Amino acid sequence: MFFIFLILLSFIPVCVGITILVLFKKNKLSKIIFLFLLLASFWHIDVSFLYAYRLFTEETIMFFFKLFRFGSIMVTPTIFYIGYTIVQEILPKEYQKKWRYLVNRTTVFISYAFALLGYIIGWSSKGISKLELIKMETSIFYFPVDGELSWIFNFNVLLFIVCIIISLLISLDVQNKSERSFLLYFNIFTAIGFTIGYLNMFPSSRLYPSSIAVLVFAISILILSSRMHLEIVNNMNKRLYEQKQFLFRVIDLNPNYIYAQDENGRYTLMNKSYAQLMGMSFQDMIGKTDTDLLIDLSDEEDSLDQEKGMFKLPEKHFIKEEAITAASGEVVWVQTVKVPIHLHESSTLLAVSTDITERKQYEDEIKFQANHDALTGLPNRRMFNDDLIALLEKAKAEGSQNAILFFDLDRFKYINDTLGHDVGDLLLVEVSRRIEMLLEEKHNMANIYRLGGDEFTILLPYYDATESEAFAKDLLAQFITGFWIDGSEYFITPSIGISTFPNDGYDANTLIKHADTAMYYVKERGKNNYQLFTSEMQQHFYRKMMIEKQLRTALDNEEFELYYQPIMDVKTNEIIGMESLIRWNNAVLGQVTPDEFISIMEETGMIIPIGKWVLNTAIAQTAHWHRESNKRLKISINVSVKQLLESTFVDSVQHAIENAELDATYVVLEITESIAMYAESMIEKLCALKKLGISLSMDDFGTGYSSLSYLNKYPLDSLKIDKSFVIGMNQDDENKALVKTIIAIAKQLDLKVIAEGVEGKEEYHFLAEIGCDYAQGYLFSRPLPVAEFKGKWLIDTDVSYK
Repeated sequence: MFFIFLILLSFIPVCVGITILVLFKKNKLSKIIFLFLLLASFWHIDVSFLYAYRLFTEETIMFFFKLFRFGSIMVTPTIFYIGYTIVQEILPKEYQKKWRYLVNRTTVFISYAFALLGYIIGWSSKGISKLELIKMETSIFYFPVDGELSWIFNFNVLLFIVCIIISLLISLDVQNKSERSFLLYFNIFTAIGFTIGYLNMFPSSRLYPSSIAVLVFAISILILSSRMHLEIVNNMNKRLYEQKQFLFRVIDLNPNYIYAQDENGRYTLMNKSYAQLMGMSFQDMIGKTDTDLLIDLSDEEDSLDQEKGMFKLPEKHFIKEEAITAASGEVVWVQTVKVPIHLHESSTLLAVSTDITERKQYEDEIKFQANHDALTGLPNRRMFNDDLIALLEKAKAEGSQNAILFFDLDRFKYINDTLGHDVGDLLLVEVSRRIEMLLEEKHNMANIYRLGGDEFTILLPYYDATESEAFAKDLLAQFITGFWIDGSEYFITPSIGISTFPNDGYDANTLIKHADTAMYYVKERGKNNYQLFTSEMQQHFYRKMMIEKQLRTALDNEEFELYYQPIMDVKTNEIIGMESLIRWNNAVLGQVTPDEFISIMEETGMIIPIGKWVLNTAIAQTAHWHRESNKRLKISINVSVKQLLESTFVDSVQHAIENAELDATYVVLEITESIAMYAESMIEKLCALKKLGISLSMDDFGTGYSSLSYLNKYPLDSLKIDKSFVIGMNQDDENKALVKTIIAIAKQLDLKVIAEGVEGKEEYHFLAEIGCDYAQGYLFSRPLPVAEFKGKWLIDTDVSYK
């Protein structure tokens, strides 16, 4: 019976712990104190089993004693864990820094690890060697006999003293008076209880101290918790009263209109602001309805029905805008939040109204700003999306046609970067004004929007494809004349893409995507034009995507091959060199033309590794031909701007020449006029290339960004006239005059001239007459693979073109 009594006594700390969890809403500290009390219960259970000699065998008692000994051993690190929790959860930051090196996760872990080690050792004979049955008067119980490692348990007692001192010192730093008092007394009573429990080490105590210690733990913590909870409740009631008084003062002083009405519409509460708005006193309004007071509310019947419905919706807010007629006769717009409050069997509708009369006056302006571009004043992307969706819904209902026009400004980024964003912004404003005038004069149903940057859209309600094309032509005409910005005239052009509903799409996203596709199709084909969307464009962009995908593995798969086209001396009619031209044969795409893949190489950056391969291959092949024939031909290699901008490009050229053991004077690098965009930095790079001994030629002259003023700055050796001016120039006097002028200027600058695209003897003879130095084209030969070029031009070259 005494054993059962002791077991029941063990549950007292657990019950107290549960009470604390309920009182303090399971905060972290209360959970740890619950853990402490649970361990105290285990401590008492292990002692209780020592009195169960009549109920269980000695082996069973030994097992349960060792099992529940977990409680007494783990009490020590738990006290330390309580101190750690106080530091982390309660102490201010400045005090946390004070304890962070001594009390932290690591030290908590170490304390539990040591305790766990002691617990594990207790299962061996070196911890507890045996149980000794002791009979003292009426008390008969087992007493544990320590093993040779029992010093670990004694050391655990020492650690408890250290932990309780640390926890006590930490508690002194707690700022809240009630919390500090609770923690100090908790530590003191815990120390007292543990000291009492320690007396169990002596057989003469008959193991009674553990019961006393457990009761000390439980009762002291219960008293301290109840005292603290009572103090918290009293403080809370005091604060509630103060807050109530403060709330009434705040409500009364609040400039918002605050009032409450019961289910019958009678006023139960209001502040001064609302009473003054109604021109009445507090006493006159309490207990009366709006009808009683003859207050005029807009849509009163609907409002009352709505409010009655609100009482049936607990915990719901109702926000609306309403007009109230003040006592002065002025209509005041308010935004009202109404909250149903249910108290016992009655319900109240609390309302807080904010005066929004001034906001109403600015609402249209705010809406305009939200839906319009700040720079140009045009509707923005948000309004475009809303208007497009509304337009499509209307068109679907009516069965009408509509069109979307996308356009952006060609090379606007270049203007922005070179002239500055201020000029760019002013240019966008002027473009917007000019197009708005066009819409006002000729297309008043159309609406223009700025999506951002230099991107614009125009909605064309009821326009079919033909009418859309006519509009696009009108739009292009607006860019024929320049735009005057700060006394300077600037010229810019648009690229325009058009999609029509329902032919090109039935929803907004599809139409937008197709118009955008058509616009980029225009950009790829020279810009300054318009294009209606077609299904072929999708195929075009799909092929472009496939080319980009296959390009990434083409070099590793050795799919590229260099062809060579001869360059002829016009005076001697002899070959003096050749141009290397890349060709690509892909297993998936077949033969891909350079016009298709070179631009993609530029866009993706793959021009760098592929260009390096071309450079190395062409130079190595030329060196090989030099060694196996007596002809010393020059090799012309095309180089992109991206290659030139590479910091290691000059070194790459030098290494290619040195590895092939080729004289650098036989290497000609052909560059394009786009280097003019990087004039200063590019001149230095070109001079470095000249120092290697190679020659530089300006390729496709007359089609790029350059001007004649740059020719004097660049260290060039020759110009190559673009084939677009040479082909059929005998039938085009303007081209013929242009070619003649370019050659004359080149002679003045001491530059050699190469004409490419020579296909007929008439052109060839004309070039000879006007002093052109070299010629290249189908008249002499198409580009040929290595074997064919060698057979035709390095072995047998006895061919006449005169």
